[in-house]
Amino acid sequence: MKRHSNRHQLRLITEISLTPLLDLVLVLLFVFMLAVPLLKTGQGKPAMPAPTPASVAAPAEKMTLLVNGDQSVTLNGAMLARTDLPASLKQLAQSRPGLGIEVRIHRDLPVQQLVETIHMLETAGIRKTAVTTHADAP
Repeated sequence: MKRHSNRHQLRLITEISLTPLLDLVLVLLFVFMLAVPLLKTGQGKPAMPAPTPASVAAPAEKMTLLVNGDQSVTLNGAMLARTDLPASLKQLAQSRPGLGIEVRIHRDLPVQQLVETIHMLETAGIRKTAVTTHADAP
């Protein structure tokens, strides 16, 4: 007895699947949305200003601000109370205008601690900073 199956019968597809067509349209839309702003040259301001030679220049003098895991602060080897740090930084910025400070912060401290330290430096008028992390006190 022969079995009849529908597997071998040819079937005519009379409808078009819209999913690949919509995928293609969205990809093209995305590409054109990215490409059009790049093609417009000379219009508007650039996203980031080009660095000037004065802002790239190395600092005249460098100091190290060490923030340990217990949140104690050392400025060039001298221990400071955290409350005295803003006044000391302001005095340094006024006496040495080209001063650059490397902030070495313990890697286990929260990021908020780093943000507060950088804010103290900016408030004091120190613009040239670098940030590194350390595992243990040197």
